[in-house]
Amino acid sequence: MFDCIVVGGGPAGLASALTLGRALKTTLVIDNDNARNKVTQTSHAFLTRDGVTPEELREKAQSDVDKYEDVTRVQDTVEKIAKEDNTFIVKTKNETYKAKKVMLCTGLRETLPNIKGVKEIYGKSAFYCPWCDGYELRNKSLLVDVSPELVMHMAKLVSNWTNDLVISSQDFSELTEDDKSFLKKKNIKLIQGKVSEFKHDDGMINEVIYEDGTRISRNGAIISVEWDTKFSFLEELQIERDENGGIKKDDFGETSIPGLFVAGETNGAMPSQLIDSAASGNHIAKLVALQIILEAEGETLKG
Repeated sequence: MFDCIVVGGGPAGLASALTLGRALKTTLVIDNDNARNKVTQTSHAFLTRDGVTPEELREKAQSDVDKYEDVTRVQDTVEKIAKEDNTFIVKTKNETYKAKKVMLCTGLRETLPNIKGVKEIYGKSAFYCPWCDGYELRNKSLLVDVSPELVMHMAKLVSNWTNDLVISSQDFSELTEDDKSFLKKKNIKLIQGKVSEFKHDDGMINEVIYEDGTRISRNGAIISVEWDTKFSFLEELQIERDENGGIKKDDFGETSIPGLFVAGETNGAMPSQLIDSAASGNHIAKLVALQIILEAEGETLKG
């Protein structure tokens, strides 16, 4: 029986394992090598690792974790997690494991918009996060294609990186006069309609086509992407969720299932930069280790 099983071997999962290993807690990391950021060419904003590829970062993190004798890593896919009394049963494709605690560091399921060409451009010239990729898109002719409630937020944010910006959405009726004044001042063009295709050359956008036939030339795009944490292996646990479908948790990252914690993107239910995910894994893992230590003394971790 492990002290903790960490599901997911990205920055949050490996940071969690590193912290747990240093706390002398027997830890198993289960990862199926199917990271959400596989399309990413380089990762940024991580001190000492700016510009590194996700693969390089993961390999170095794995090397760090493997130095600790209490940590084991396996490449496998979790198929079901159940709980019997105070023990978690984690079933994978190849094995069944038991643990006192489980940390979910799986990240998010990602669904791209149903637009022709989007899979080919995603991660090359189309992205969802200006903080992650705005620098690489600086001074380019950009399209921002978002839902109506995000129009002004993205207009103000993305105009930081370019003066050549087009924003498209299904509806602009809620724009105020102040909003329109800002858009005019920034020379931001609005297109009401649905994108039907991204024309590109080996993943690099050159033209955007709308359902009504409108065509515009662009060099890059910020697009809306959907995420969720409704993984099939969690179904048996019947975890409580919030009104937005995210996993409910307390200030310690513990879910409605005692001993089941979430960290990284799984914790926030929104994408985050690698450094944020790693920090979350480190923080939550300390609380998990503390809970294990206190329970061994008959005490509980209190908020």
